[in-house]
Amino acid sequence: MRRPECDTSQTLRRPDRTPRPPWLPPDFASQTYWRAIPSNPLCCPGKLNFAVVHMLEIEDLRTVRAISEHGSLARAARVLGIGQPALTRRLAGLEARLKGQLFLRDRRGALPTDLARLLLAEAAPLLLGLEALELRITALRGNQQQDLVLAAGTWAVESIGATAAARMLGDFPQLRIRVRPTTWLEIPALLRERKATLGLLDLTQLGTPPDLVITPLLPQPGLFLVRPGHPLLALPRPGLVEALAWPLIFVGHSPAQAQAPVAAARAASHAAGATHPAFPALVLESALLGLAALRRCDAVAAAPAVLAAQAIDRGEAVALPFHAPWMMIRWGIIHRRGQRLGPAEQAFIDRLREEDSAAGVAGRRCFAALGLAWPA
Repeated sequence: MRRPECDTSQTLRRPDRTPRPPWLPPDFASQTYWRAIPSNPLCCPGKLNFAVVHMLEIEDLRTVRAISEHGSLARAARVLGIGQPALTRRLAGLEARLKGQLFLRDRRGALPTDLARLLLAEAAPLLLGLEALELRITALRGNQQQDLVLAAGTWAVESIGATAAARMLGDFPQLRIRVRPTTWLEIPALLRERKATLGLLDLTQLGTPPDLVITPLLPQPGLFLVRPGHPLLALPRPGLVEALAWPLIFVGHSPAQAQAPVAAARAASHAAGATHPAFPALVLESALLGLAALRRCDAVAAAPAVLAAQAIDRGEAVALPFHAPWMMIRWGIIHRRGQRLGPAEQAFIDRLREEDSAAGVAGRRCFAALGLAWPA
């Protein structure tokens, strides 16, 4: 079919006297909603028709973005907080108005069509501008609270996350911080589903997801500890093999880099006839609870060096004087790529970095007292 010629007489233009709203990106004047848009949908491919633009609502754009990001109507429905049948009806209505299919659906999920990709590309500045506006409105509301949700590993919360959050309370009185302790496996999903603002986790197994921005923190070594007077302390140089002869308090999902060395140490301990049968004997995600349990038993507990230093200073635990490279924890802060961070989020990241630096100082002091070299 021959493409119609572009009729510039029917082109709708933004009046020059209309100012650009300050919350929109500076280059927004060149985007769909503010530029000359032909009224004929066929004459200029790659641009949305003016009538099409005005039959859309913000929720329509957010719906298309959610389905495209999560690749499935079921996951997108959970993110949007509606049922899947309602989302299916919403998508069908939108496709009927646009007179085109937005997603190719099969049992593997939903793939965006060219029409969906065009819609998302043209609408992205508008959605980003609205999110920036919402952040500014929230910051200016003096009598209403703002929520910041931190999804974090339990060890990270106990080491630096809780103290960083506490320091925010005086500077941002209208900010409510919700700390959601969870495993590192769930944190990226919570960010993608917009159920968390920031993530704090061990980066060792995360990789480099293209949709997440990663801010690495300082590496933090881990240590194994026992109660004062534990029989292990009578040995000249107790190591992991000797420690595994006793009940171990450890997390449920051990890091991948720890699995092979621990398995080898258990085999050596078993060969010596001294392996404790249950492994771990007590599963606890909290390092603080594990350290507290030492007062009541002869178990061995693992903890980051910063928490170990605090327990040692209180006289509640003694660290076993050994360390290996696989015992390193590499924490980092993550958030969604393209996410607009407001003053509160930026300040919280700064507090986390400061607490991380202080944790490094405490860890170095602990290692020096044990006669151990600080890991490079």
